[in-house]
Amino acid sequence: MDLEQKNNEEEKEITNPQESPEESVEETNAKAEELEVEKDQEEVQDVDAARQEEIEASEKEKPKTAGEPESEDVPEVEDEQPEVADGEGEAETLESMEQESDEETASAYYQRILNKIKETLESNDWGLIANEFSNLMLHIGEGPEPDKESKNILKEFEELRTDFEERKKAHYEELNKKREENLKKKKEILKQFADIINEENWTATKEVSRIKSNWERITQIPKDEIEPLNERFRSFLADFESHKVDRLVKKLQKEEENLTLKLLLLDKMDSLNAGNDKEDVDFESLSTEFDSLLFQWRKIGRVPNEKNQETWDRFNSAQDTFNEMRFKNDKEYRKKVEASLKKKKKLIAEAETLMDEESIAKAARRVNQLHKAWKKTGNLPQKDENELWEKFKAATDAFNDKKAENIDVLREQEQKNYDKKLELIEKAKELQDIEDFDKGHQSLQNLMSDWQKIGPVPRKKSSKVWKSFKETMDVFYQRRREHFKDRRGEEKKNLAAKKVILKKLEELASYEDLAKAVEEAKKLQAEFKDIGHVPIKTKNKIWKEYRKACDVIYERFRSSGSDLGMERKLISQGVEPANRKQVIKLQKEQNSLKKDISKLEAESIQYEEAKTYFKPTNKGNKLRDELQEKIEKTEKELEEKQSRLKDINKEVRTLMSGEEE
Repeated sequence: MDLEQKNNEEEKEITNPQESPEESVEETNAKAEELEVEKDQEEVQDVDAARQEEIEASEKEKPKTAGEPESEDVPEVEDEQPEVADGEGEAETLESMEQESDEETASAYYQRILNKIKETLESNDWGLIANEFSNLMLHIGEGPEPDKESKNILKEFEELRTDFEERKKAHYEELNKKREENLKKKKEILKQFADIINEENWTATKEVSRIKSNWERITQIPKDEIEPLNERFRSFLADFESHKVDRLVKKLQKEEENLTLKLLLLDKMDSLNAGNDKEDVDFESLSTEFDSLLFQWRKIGRVPNEKNQETWDRFNSAQDTFNEMRFKNDKEYRKKVEASLKKKKKLIAEAETLMDEESIAKAARRVNQLHKAWKKTGNLPQKDENELWEKFKAATDAFNDKKAENIDVLREQEQKNYDKKLELIEKAKELQDIEDFDKGHQSLQNLMSDWQKIGPVPRKKSSKVWKSFKETMDVFYQRRREHFKDRRGEEKKNLAAKKVILKKLEELASYEDLAKAVEEAKKLQAEFKDIGHVPIKTKNKIWKEYRKACDVIYERFRSSGSDLGMERKLISQGVEPANRKQVIKLQKEQNSLKKDISKLEAESIQYEEAKTYFKPTNKGNKLRDELQEKIEKTEKELEEKQSRLKDINKEVRTLMSGEEE
């Protein structure tokens, strides 16, 4: 079979695949690609075989010339050219190239061949390029004897051919890889479909539609996998469709049941409204009963479409009748309705002022807030609700029309707000690395307050600019958290240290040596104060316990009547606790004696000086004698006190040394 006939038959197979009502688009595409690959390979093999036959025939007929190497023999061009897939067009090309080869040099001949293949390579048509390479290889074999320049051209031609073969191989490898990937995807889709079938999820219509769309979008898979996968998919689809019909039948039956239930509830509502239009009716109980009917109504699903509007009209009428009756006879309900009415009228009035707002950007933000507030306000009887809603909507619509007409002004205002917020971001960045965390926190809070006062920015930039501002603040607050985290660790250590001191103070409260307890307490107090901060939650508690422990120690000491200064001095001198009180008592007496001795000595000196003013006489001198008596009395008293001071000094030394006499 020649090449043209083979190519025509293969093209016929591609354009007219096996007709089957169940064969999908992807099967046809896959078969076409398989045939195209086989076609390219077979064409190359056939052309190579034809070329080899021509060369062998030429070698037999062509006489060898002296010195001509056998390996470089080139067969002469024969009259009959092998046919290729392009038919007559390619035959004419061969004939024209043969004619031109008689009139041009070898290098020009081969250059034309090289140019031809370069032009063909730009098409990126793998079959066309492979076929062109085969045809041009025949021309090369039938061309003139290559000279030095021609050999370089042929070398470039061969490099292009090698490169093409490598790229073609890589292309089909990639194609096969893609088919394997598609196979995995289709198997995953089948798994999803199988899960729906196995779970009997017959309401998953949208999901099945998506699965079907994804399935049809994937076309190229290995040829031998096409039919089994399609068969399984069709089976799942048929199963789902059959159950979907059953579900629709059940749905229609359910809607009829829902209609019956809703009509029953409507009859109860009408009956409730009929006999309770009185002031003495317990509307609280009646409202509970009516709300129960409303709750049941909402739980019931859809009714047939042709009955839907009729049932809703009757439901709204029953609800309006009840609300009007309650408003007329229930004072508490009337107060609530009137409060809601007042709020909604206020919202309407505020919505109407939006037209006079200078900043369209701020008004645009406010209109959204008003709509949210409207939804949160309690409902009114349907008639009043509809009437007020129309007014509110008209006011907001009027502003929206104004906004649309002044869109350029709005954009300008939003841009100014955006620029202001960028400035705040820059200020926030300056505070990121501040070490004074209290000051930084306060400054950032002020920036946040300024941020909130600025109006809206362009919608597309709103999220981005806020994110930038928040991220800037987060840098500071992350550092602040880490700082306080480290400080909290340090505060916990401080708390543990203070608890140790507190325990020691509590132990001192039971010391018998009160002065020693006070002395140790003062040291512990100094240590307590040197320790840093504790966690804020425990600060007051630990301080109260500390003050209580100290107060117990000092109160016991004060109650004992001891002299703290003298006790501390004796403690430092190593006097035993049992001797300290006696030593203090003796020292106090000692100090008193010293004062008395000093005073007596001064008096004695004065008396002696005064005595010199009186001369002795035979008759005597009464005043001089009185001075002499005072001197003698003073000296005697002085001797007694000095003697007592010596005894005290001795006793004090004995007590302080801890030795017994």
